[in-house]
Amino acid sequence: MFAAILRGTMLLSWLALIATIICSTGGNTFANWSHHFEGRRRLLVLGSAIGIHGFGLLCFSLALTGIPLAIAYPVLIGGSVACVSFLAVLLFGERITSRHLGGLALVLVGMLMLNDTTAPVSGASATPVTTPMTSPTAAMGDAK
Repeated sequence: MFAAILRGTMLLSWLALIATIICSTGGNTFANWSHHFEGRRRLLVLGSAIGIHGFGLLCFSLALTGIPLAIAYPVLIGGSVACVSFLAVLLFGERITSRHLGGLALVLVGMLMLNDTTAPVSGASATPVTTPMTSPTAAMGDAK
């Protein structure tokens, strides 16, 4: 039963990371799209971009409950770069060179290498190291 719960938590974490990538892509796309507007409409589109990014941050926080930061952040950035590049071509008519495609392929290969399941991974499931909180003056000594 514990294994099923653990699998459910990992699935939820990965779904939250995918949602974060979608939000990051959407927020960046809206920010770029805002340049086509003036005045209040531009502010509305920019505000939407900020809201989408904010929701993505909440999703990323949820993703980090089951995925180590050293894995989740590169996957977020790599996935966002790939998705934004795709939407830039599809929605804004931007051109992608073969060098750009090669770079995207390397990013995707790097993401796959990070998700190597044969290597032991510390992080979210590891026992956290805690240190007592001290005030800034106590940490620096009594330098007066």
